[in-house]
Amino acid sequence: MSRLQELGEQLKTRGEEIFEKIKETEAYQKLSDRYESLSPQGQKITKFASVFVILFVVIYTPLSQLSNSKEFVADFENKRQLIRDLFKVYRESGSNAFLPKPPSPETLISMIQSSLQGEQLLPEQIQSVQIGTGEGRLIPQNMLAEVVDVKLSKLNLRQIVDIGSRLSQMSKTLKLKDMTIQAHPESNGYFDVTYKVYALNVPEAPIELPPEPENKNKKNSNKNNNEDGNE
Repeated sequence: MSRLQELGEQLKTRGEEIFEKIKETEAYQKLSDRYESLSPQGQKITKFASVFVILFVVIYTPLSQLSNSKEFVADFENKRQLIRDLFKVYRESGSNAFLPKPPSPETLISMIQSSLQGEQLLPEQIQSVQIGTGEGRLIPQNMLAEVVDVKLSKLNLRQIVDIGSRLSQMSKTLKLKDMTIQAHPESNGYFDVTYKVYALNVPEAPIELPPEPENKNKKNSNKNNNEDGNE
């Protein structure tokens, strides 16, 4: 007899034992008496209903487990993607945690003047590039290092856009926050523009201390103690 047949016989025997114990219970006796008291048609309906309930239980249990397993897998994939996004944000924030130190006022003015030279403006179009004051409450005063007012005259629309884009891309610590445009009183189609460039007060990155040197005396003492123990 094969192992599979032995398992089948064992299951059959075990099932018969369980069924015999069920038949001895009071609930089974009452149900049996009620079943015997039914008409033949009622007994047939009861049999079909019992078979239907058993089949429903047998089929519903694995289907419900399959549905639950799909929900668990979907929940796991969502959490896994969330963790990946968190690690991605953490890496990106770590790489951009410390911005470069803002330039000094003299250097900032020199940078802006050099940038304006790239636009090939006439000398009379550059009215002034000087230290100014911040406006509004969008950027707190303790976050500002310097504010530079760039006053230009007689610009066309393309020059206004190009110069604004150039000033906003000079450094990560420089922000072009305000821009005032007025029509030039003498030339139609040209404008007088004031740019406000804000230099942010970025805290310096903490200095990482080098590891402490190993104490040679302590190392030699441990070495001597090990040698004495071996002896």
